[in-house]
Amino acid sequence: MARVMNHKSRLLSEEALTKYRIELLVKGTVVIGPQILFTQDDLAKIDQLQAEIPEEEVRVGDAGDSHNVFVKRVRVDPPGRAPSDASGAAPGQIMELLERKDRSFALRKILGATSDYMIRRCQMHRMPPGSFVGIHLDAASDPDFEYAVIVQLARDFEGGGFVVYPNGYEYQVFRPPFGAVLITTCKLRHEVKPVLSGERRSLVYFCSKRSGANRRIIESSTAGV
Repeated sequence: MARVMNHKSRLLSEEALTKYRIELLVKGTVVIGPQILFTQDDLAKIDQLQAEIPEEEVRVGDAGDSHNVFVKRVRVDPPGRAPSDASGAAPGQIMELLERKDRSFALRKILGATSDYMIRRCQMHRMPPGSFVGIHLDAASDPDFEYAVIVQLARDFEGGGFVVYPNGYEYQVFRPPFGAVLITTCKLRHEVKPVLSGERRSLVYFCSKRSGANRRIIESSTAGV
């Protein structure tokens, strides 16, 4: 496991940040182990706050892709409008936790950015048995999405593998443990296989260097995942 630094503004050593950056560049996806980007206290706080957010069932994505997943909106990014936090106190508090200075610094280094990325969309996913997320491209929701960050919040479930389809390479299957963080480029198609037992829960957010209105042209009454 990568060394965790004690300095309050650094979660990871430069060596570890570089390692994750190279893996993301080469493979398009990287998994950062538990207790690195998010502590047990962070995860408990997210879990406490998300309980206050209303849930909706999503079966159709922004590009017409098929899903079966329950979603809680934290920050929304509708076509033609700038991102904004969902109503209520909990979404704003979750965003404050995600955008904390040390976490933003580490993420920026892993993404290879010279300036901060902004979080354009953020949501909770709950997937009981039979739930799945069909093959899709995150850029279908917002052409400026560059990276997706997925925080695993469940311990005991079967199935629900995160499958990425790199261009010209064999597909990759990821099943991060509780508290781990998967980062993947939004330029690759991916899916979540059906959950077989237990419940798969995650926090998902999408990063971009661009602020301002969502430039997706096709209007849709359904929000994707």
